[in-house]
Order: sequence, then structure tokens, then C-alpha cells
Amino acid sequence: MLHKISLPTYLDAQNCLREQIRLYVGNNGSDSEIAETIQVCKPSEKYSNQLFEELIFKVWTEEANKCVKRSSIEVNVANNLLTFAENCNIKNKKVEQYLLKRLENIKYLDRLQKNQAIGKDFSIDPAKLALSESEKIIWQFEDISKIEQERYSQEKPWVLLRAVLNNAMLRSRYKELATRTEDAGELIITNLALYYLNNNKTKETKFSDIYSVTPMKYGVRIQANTSGATPDTYTTGDGRFTYALLQYSRNLND
Repeated sequence: MLHKISLPTYLDAQNCLREQIRLYVGNNGSDSEIAETIQVCKPSEKYSNQLFEELIFKVWTEEANKCVKRSSIEVNVANNLLTFAENCNIKNKKVEQYLLKRLENIKYLDRLQKNQAIGKDFSIDPAKLALSESEKIIWQFEDISKIEQERYSQEKPWVLLRAVLNNAMLRSRYKELATRTEDAGELIITNLALYYLNNNKTKETKFSDIYSVTPMKYGVRIQANTSGATPDTYTTGDGRFTYALLQYSRNLND
């Protein structure tokens, strides 16, 4: 049953939730019964539980977005927001996966920036990659896609333009071909290279062969310096972390 309330009452409930979430985050998530605690913010007993849960979700999302957008890394805040989401059943709602991945990766990003060991176990068998003796696995991304951009091909060799207007000029006209997407692959990062595993095939890109790495919201674009190479985009879900991970891995050999 929906229960109508005035706008001021709704805003009071929203502000109450903001305060409760910030207190929880600031106190290291010590209140294990937060789901019951925040009931004091409910506008009235008759107010729909569904609408109240949507309001909790809205406020939590606002605070989570603030956390991942800050230039400074706040590990405790990210961990407490994740714990809050677990205790209040927020993870079962339609949370943007990018937001969850950013929060989950913040503690690892902090370690990377401090040049500390990541301290995470991976399921990949090193023997599957035929790594060299000095090579070690740094990170494993599972169930990601790789977008490979095809070459730019010339639509017409040469086209005479504006000849009838006494302004003859030769111009090349290019048409970008469709990209090819490979889904559900694995991206393995070592201290020497990238390995993309998909359909029992492995594509290796050595760090020494990489010309540039471009960070994006959901991943990174890798451009190799080999002749005729086209860029590959790996959608890992968290571009900032992936870029930092590559920088860290490449610097291990300096």
C-alpha cells in the first residue's frame, strides 16, 4: 500500500538516512543492527516498506558515488558502505555493477599506490599460461569482454569532389569498420605481460610491445606498437583500478 506524505516529511526522512549512513560509515560500521536502527527515519508506520527501501537505496547510492569520485582513497569508507549494503540488502537491488566494483577495488587500489603486495589469491593455474621463470601473476579479471577495433579501410581510393563547382580537390574518404566483441573472457596481468583467454585461445601482449594505455570508465584501451596493430579495449568494470594495476605491474621490472 502506498502512503502519501508531504514533501517536507519526505526530505526529513531523506536527511535522517543521510545522517545515519554517514554515522555508520564514520564509526567503522560497528552497528551490526543498522537495518533496524535506520527505521527511526521512516516517515510513519503506514509508510510503504517498499518506498522506504527505495529511499534507503537512493541515499546509499549517493554516498557510494561520492566515495568513488573522491581523488583521495578512503578504504574504511568503502568497506563500511559495502557492509551497509550487505546488512540492508542493497546488493540484491539493481545496484550499478560499476559502483560495486569500484568500492570493492578501493582497498587494492590503496595498496597499489603504496607499492604494497596486493594480497589476493587467484583461481588461474599458472601452468595454463606457460609463464617464464621470472613471471608472476598480479591480477585476474574474470568474465570480461574484449572489443577489437578493425582497421580503417578506404571506402573509395580517390574521389573527385566539387569538380562541377570549379573547386576540384582530391580527398581520401575513410569508413570505420564494425568492431568485434569477444565476451566472457579472462584477462590475466603479470609483471611482464597481459594474457586474454577466450574460447581456449590465448592472446599475449607483452608490456614491451605496448605503445599506450588509455583509461576509460569501464576499462582500458591498449594500443600495441607493432606494425598494423589495432587497439584492444578490455571492459574490466573499473578503468581507474585497471590502469593503476597496469602501471604498478609494469613498474615491478624497473
